[in-house]
Amino acid sequence: MTYEEKYKELVELSHSENSEIKEKADAWLIGIGLQGAAQLKVSAFLLDLAIRNVKGEITRDEVSQSLNAHYANVPKDETKHSHGLDGDYEILPPDSPRIKEIDEYNRKLRPTLYAELDKKKKREELLSENSSDKLIFVNIKESYEAMQRNDRKHPLYRSSLYDCTRKYWQINMDKFEVATHVLGCYKGKVIEVITIKNRYIELSGEYAGRKVFEGVEEDKSPYMGMDLHEIFDSLRNFRVKYWNIPQINTL
Repeated sequence: MTYEEKYKELVELSHSENSEIKEKADAWLIGIGLQGAAQLKVSAFLLDLAIRNVKGEITRDEVSQSLNAHYANVPKDETKHSHGLDGDYEILPPDSPRIKEIDEYNRKLRPTLYAELDKKKKREELLSENSSDKLIFVNIKESYEAMQRNDRKHPLYRSSLYDCTRKYWQINMDKFEVATHVLGCYKGKVIEVITIKNRYIELSGEYAGRKVFEGVEEDKSPYMGMDLHEIFDSLRNFRVKYWNIPQINTL
């Protein structure tokens, strides 16, 4: 198998439906991309090891051991240092403009992956203690599934994902009044984000006293796709959860 064929196989593995295989292949491709941006090229030997690692045939420790054994007798250039992956790499100072060039190169190489990494980083910033976002997570499983089935007889049927998320909720007034976003969740993941612009309490009928939100759907929100298991210890009996909304003690 030629070098190009091996690289193509690694790229194909990065498109696998198996999330673990995809993640490993993406990590290897980023590392290989960094070498390319530094005008270096990894060997076919490393590509073989990378593919075997992605397929689960060998561990990362075994990759390092194989590389160390393979290059044990290869003389090192004094201007470069071994990185345990393949041959050598050039050490760049933190303020080197090459770092930005390498990052831009990799963003072009793997745009989807970097977009997800950027979203994750932004999400972490928004979930930090310094964030002004006050979030209400709501479990829309029943209404969402009724909508998907077009089961209009179901008592929780809603005509849209927006309506599934915005109404009708039993929420403490102090939290209802300060929330900035309401997030519809299905099977532990956020599938709808609404920036709240208005809110009211249903005055009559079956849902009298329940809380309702109105706002703007944010399809590109960093919160979209977020796994609630990352921030909550348990989702057992989850109906409504809050983030960054402290309890207000009243006398």
